[in-house]
Amino acid sequence: MDESDRERKRQWKAQQREVARASFPMSDALMEAFFDSVESSVSDSGCDHTLRFTGQWITANQQPKEPLIHWLEENGGFCDCEVVANARDHWEQNR
Repeated sequence: MDESDRERKRQWKAQQREVARASFPMSDALMEAFFDSVESSVSDSGCDHTLRFTGQWITANQQPKEPLIHWLEENGGFCDCEVVANARDHWEQNR
């Protein structure tokens, strides 16, 4: 791989990060607060393989449900423990 190929690869990765960032359903500050809350709840109470803690956070923070749930599912977050393991990882890699 020569230098021009490396540069194209860097540019492509940067574009992919921008696309990923544009799809985030909330600001980075809210996403971080959300993931911290769900992770804490899963650590304390375990996962019942639903989005129970996610739903509680959405309600408590008066956030729109559908955009967040859709984004979580697109990024492997089908229950609270998957939100922490999969969706958070995707967010952290692209923020």
